[in-house]
Amino acid sequence: MKKNRILSRAMALLLVIVLVSPMSVTANAAGNTPAPPDITAKAAVVMDFDTGELLYEKDPDTLRVPASMTKVMTAYIVYEELAKGSFTMETHVPISDHVADISRDHTNYEMVVPLPYGGTVPVGTLLRLMLIYSASASAVAMAEFISGSEAAFVVRMNETAARMGLSAKYVNAHGHLYNYITARSQAELIRRFIMDYPEVLEITSQRSVWFNGTEYVTTNFLLPGERYSYEGVDGFKTGNTNPAGFCQAVTAERNGDRLIAVAMASSSLEARATDSVKLLDYGYAVLQAKGKYRDISSHWCRAAVDTLDGMGVELHTDGKQYLPEAKITRAEFTAMLYSALELKGALPDRVVDEGSVCPFADIEDCWAREYIVSAWERGIVNGSGGYFNPDAPISRQEIMVIIDRAVKLPDGNGLRFNDTGDIAFWALQAAARVTYAGIFAGSGGALNPNGPATRAEAAQIAARVVNRF
Repeated sequence: MKKNRILSRAMALLLVIVLVSPMSVTANAAGNTPAPPDITAKAAVVMDFDTGELLYEKDPDTLRVPASMTKVMTAYIVYEELAKGSFTMETHVPISDHVADISRDHTNYEMVVPLPYGGTVPVGTLLRLMLIYSASASAVAMAEFISGSEAAFVVRMNETAARMGLSAKYVNAHGHLYNYITARSQAELIRRFIMDYPEVLEITSQRSVWFNGTEYVTTNFLLPGERYSYEGVDGFKTGNTNPAGFCQAVTAERNGDRLIAVAMASSSLEARATDSVKLLDYGYAVLQAKGKYRDISSHWCRAAVDTLDGMGVELHTDGKQYLPEAKITRAEFTAMLYSALELKGALPDRVVDEGSVCPFADIEDCWAREYIVSAWERGIVNGSGGYFNPDAPISRQEIMVIIDRAVKLPDGNGLRFNDTGDIAFWALQAAARVTYAGIFAGSGGALNPNGPATRAEAAQIAARVVNRF
């Protein structure tokens, strides 16, 4: 079978501040944020996949012609039907004479892949031809298969866009005519696509697709091995027509951070590729400046959290959010303080007899069980009535007592607050020493000892404790 390699492209917190004074370092201070890139495209965005935040934007909300990036919506609807069980990747799609005709129409459709008159082609093959090579007739074939006609499918495209809250207007399934979408909405659509159907990246990451003995190569020059290869790129879609200019939507993942970049109306095939590279470079530079936990990039607790995280302290986080204003639980603070002291080699000696059994009946299934048991063995924590209440918020005076048990502090009395009388008798001596040592500080003369501590406060306190060693 003769194999022809087809290129067919132009060129192949006031409350918290009252209670704990922040460290002097300000996260993401001026000068840490990279300079915005020089983008030739008329519209462009870079989106943080995890949060949906735009890290860069240039005219993001003007409706523009997306050309073949239209096929992203077409493919999304195909995946909706796959998820419903309407068909499978192996289901054969009938090719109408209309579809067979346009699959050979070089005049009106740049990216043509001849489909068989009266034949069938599997869904998976049509998707690959559509997303990798940008074959327009393949998109129309799927539109007819799903909705009976391309016109009916376009109604669904617009209904889907409205449901997603996108600013878009579709008139066809392939992008040759004048569809419209904003750069922001194109990025939002791709984010939604990857969130709902991450398996699409198995297709968009491929550099070519074979059909009837011919290899049709990708239009995404940022994929590994391509001309503008960019580390971590695994999709998504390009497009170009005279009204659209050169467009590209691309996604990349590095070290668990995924970005989506969209450039619309670049001046050339090369410009859209270099614009995309600049957008991704800038996006990753911004994420680096923001730090590991996105929600504290400008929060006063960031320096403390970065210090603890860099040490390997147990912060009990999930994903890229630290949740600084959430109330910290007894289990979370115990794990944070214990692991910090352990890493510093500053844990107190064991005070219970060897073989003693921890009396807490409610920590068996707790994620922090080992920390709690070890802290109990060293006299750092205790409970009440045989219970530890690991998921209960911990008060500031409880934290002061735990710190006083865990760390040798100098005798002294730092209690100069107008609410000193609110401190429980059992916490008074610990509070005097902890405040004297500067681990706790108030503002406006208040300490609020009975109030629940936040995760931001806890990080600040733990960082001050470890800084003593």
